[in-house]
Amino acid sequence: MSGKTIYDEVVEIWSLERTSKSLVKISEDWIKRLKEYAEELKVRLRLAVDRDSIHSRLCERELEVLSTLVSDIFNVRLEKIVRAAIRGEAVENLLPAESRLYESLLKSLTVYREYIEYCSETLDLTRELTEAVDKVVVEFLKDAPAIVDADGVTRGPFREGSIASLDHRTADLLERGGYVRRLPLIRGASP
Repeated sequence: MSGKTIYDEVVEIWSLERTSKSLVKISEDWIKRLKEYAEELKVRLRLAVDRDSIHSRLCERELEVLSTLVSDIFNVRLEKIVRAAIRGEAVENLLPAESRLYESLLKSLTVYREYIEYCSETLDLTRELTEAVDKVVVEFLKDAPAIVDADGVTRGPFREGSIASLDHRTADLLERGGYVRRLPLIRGASP
């Protein structure tokens, strides 16, 4: 993207994000340059002698348009992340905050799917939905029979490729037995 202004780059990323099925790669360098450019525009506005000058009004308008485009970029990205989490798909090109969001969504959706499974099997709709606080999200590497977790709840059986949220102890045992792999923790996210 060399030779282009930050504004041109924002418009290009906005256009790519809206037309691409997957997340567009956003570089840390671009994020840094966008922030610096926005700060520069804000300084120009603060130091402007005449706030009603054409130059000041153009700076204000450019900041407004940049803000709108960036907001739209991240709303489109949010929709893609949510859809991927619902389908349990891996997502590339996540920014750090988006990685934490994706992991949180994946955990919550896994717990909810297990809740739906319990309700549909038992027809007991009175059970409360449990939180995913102390759970580990795992993927089954091979078929596994039903297990009794640390809470004494029978879970499974599980098919290869199934995703489940388990307590740490159960996940550790299954991982040592080669049945599961933990979905990678995202830097800065709580387990």
